[in-house]
Amino acid sequence: MSYTTPAFRYRTAVRQRFGFLVLLVGGLWCLAGCQQAQDIKAFTAADYRLQELEEVLLNGINLQERARAGQGLTVQEHDELLAAVSTNALNLSATMVLHVSLREPTGNQRLTITSMKWLILVDGEEALTGTIEEAMVLHEGQNKIPFHTQVHLTEVDERPNYEGLSRVINLISSGGDIRQSLGFQIKPTVKTPLGNIESPQFISVSKPR
Repeated sequence: MSYTTPAFRYRTAVRQRFGFLVLLVGGLWCLAGCQQAQDIKAFTAADYRLQELEEVLLNGINLQERARAGQGLTVQEHDELLAAVSTNALNLSATMVLHVSLREPTGNQRLTITSMKWLILVDGEEALTGTIEEAMVLHEGQNKIPFHTQVHLTEVDERPNYEGLSRVINLISSGGDIRQSLGFQIKPTVKTPLGNIESPQFISVSKPR
């Protein structure tokens, strides 16, 4: 007949309870991770459409007011924006209305993004880029995302792409509807249980209807 002391039985019970707790926490972690993996996959395959940009300010210039009034940039503003790029002093703030259409929505999917790189193209050619550092949570349907970001030139053969900037400024200066000439892409960094993971490639955003 084996004999165990109360202290031995107590230690055994503690180890069993601790082992169960580890398995429980591990199981919950796995379920949460699996759910998040499904959400990440769903949002990666989603369709994105830029519905609107509201309150658009480029170094304090209200581009929407200019467009509504049919006014472009003055020669002085044109030169000031070009000069701001060379000193990394070009800033854009706006509220982005982004519509997300999931292929198989379940009604409760969410995606936490810690930052998001963006890229503007003019007639298919890369022009301007930057990174939105504010965290945001995307969901199915319409998302209103206020942001502030520095604007940088893209590069061609490792040199600043001033031609791309000139195309953007010329479009703005025209005072017309420039949306059909511009392309927009995003590259989000997603929060996961294993840390922040950046999308391996840019995601194209459809133009406003």
